[in-house]
Amino acid sequence: MASNILLSLLLLAAASPAALAGFDVTQMLADKSQYGTFLKLLTQTKVAEEMNRLKTVSLLVLPDKAVKPIASLPADKQRLAVANHVLLKYFDPIQLGEMKDRTAMLPTLLSNSDKRLGVVNYTKANDGQMYFGAPGAACVAKLVKVVAARPYAVSIMEVSKAILPPALAGTGGPGRLPKVKPKSSNDEATAKSAPAPTAALK
Repeated sequence: MASNILLSLLLLAAASPAALAGFDVTQMLADKSQYGTFLKLLTQTKVAEEMNRLKTVSLLVLPDKAVKPIASLPADKQRLAVANHVLLKYFDPIQLGEMKDRTAMLPTLLSNSDKRLGVVNYTKANDGQMYFGAPGAACVAKLVKVVAARPYAVSIMEVSKAILPPALAGTGGPGRLPKVKPKSSNDEATAKSAPAPTAALK
C-alpha cells in the first residue's frame, strides 16, 4: 500500500509544471526554418539564455517575412525588442481566450530593463481573433498559431507583426526623449537683452 502511494506521488510530481520547467527554446525552434532569423536574434542577443532560466515563459515569435523591423535595429535595441516578445508567464490560445476581460497588460522580459515599456497589450476582438501591441502602439500583431509548447512551462506562438514600443521603433510616442538643442552663449546673451513680455491689453 505504502509503495503504491509513493508511486502515485512520484507520478504526480513528474507531471507537475515545476518538473516540466526545464526547456531550451533554441532546440524547440531548431527544425523550424521559417523562424531562422528570429532564432538567430534570440541567440545573438542572449535572450534565449535568459528565457531558459525562467520557470514559465511564452515566446511571441516572428517568421522571417515579418522580422525586418527588429533585424534592422541597432544591436543594443535588438536585444530590447526581442525581450519584448517574451512574456513572463505561460500562455496559450485557450488560456488567453478564457481571460475574464477582453484586454490585458502582460509583462515581458523587457520589464527587467524598463518596467514602463516592458508590457504587451493583449486584446480579443469580437470575432475571436487575438492581437498584441506595445504601449503607445496599436494592437495589430495577430496571434497566428501555436508553434511549439510544453504545457504550463513554455509556449511558442507565432504573431504576424513585430511588437515594438515607439521608443524602440523610432516613431516617437511614450518613452522617446525629445531632442533638445543645447543653449549657446549667444542664445543666453540674446535672452538677457530681450525686453520683458508686456501684459495683454484688456
